[in-house]
Order: sequence, then C-alpha cells, then structure tokens
Amino acid sequence: MRTLNIRHPAMRCVAEALLDLFPSGADISEIGTDQKPCLFVSWRTGGMASHPGNIAWGVHYRFETEALSLFDLATHAAQQQFCERVRDMSRHLRFDYADPDAVSLMIVDVPAGLMRASMTPAG
Repeated sequence: MRTLNIRHPAMRCVAEALLDLFPSGADISEIGTDQKPCLFVSWRTGGMASHPGNIAWGVHYRFETEALSLFDLATHAAQQQFCERVRDMSRHLRFDYADPDAVSLMIVDVPAGLMRASMTPAG
C-alpha cells in the first residue's frame, strides 16, 4: 500500500477508499490550511512532452469543515459509509486521455450533508 501523508482521519479514510480508482502512481496528499483542508489526487500520463496525452491530471476534494467535524463524532460504520459515498461520487469522474482538450482537473465538493446522511440510520 502507498504511504499516505494525511493527518485528518476523515481524509485518510476517503483516500484509502479511493486508492483503486486512480492509477497506481497517483499521489494522494492533504493540501490547504487547517481551517480548509482538502485532499488532492494527482498523476501524469506518460508519453512525449509534445504529445496531447502527456498531461498532469488531478482531482481536488474540497470538504466542508462540518463534514470533517462530524466524522470525528460518528460511529465506525457511519465513517465507512461516508467514505463509500465519496467513493461513489468519484466513480463518475471521466478522464479522456486521448482528447487534447480534456479537462485535466476535476473538483469534487464533499458537503457536510453527506456525513449527516451517513450518520442517519437507514429506514
């Protein structure tokens, strides 16, 4: 498993849930300030520098502060469900490596409501 230099438990849980969705050489890092921490996944496609497919790719996960605070209060099951929900949001990201006009940076906003929904019993 890759070394994850991530301090916040919620972002570590999310990062571990996302590992297999991205190329094995992708870097996963905590970025931002303590007040606005984010998770950033980045990788670069191979090829010659002049080839349109040689691009740096990234996904920027922006967490609402309350989502991270609620994570610390949630049960282990709710924490796992939250991470799976963020994973589900990430499954829909599409990176078209062959398209020279492809968007190479995606932003995923992770609202506090996602954590609240994970904490609510199903029923």
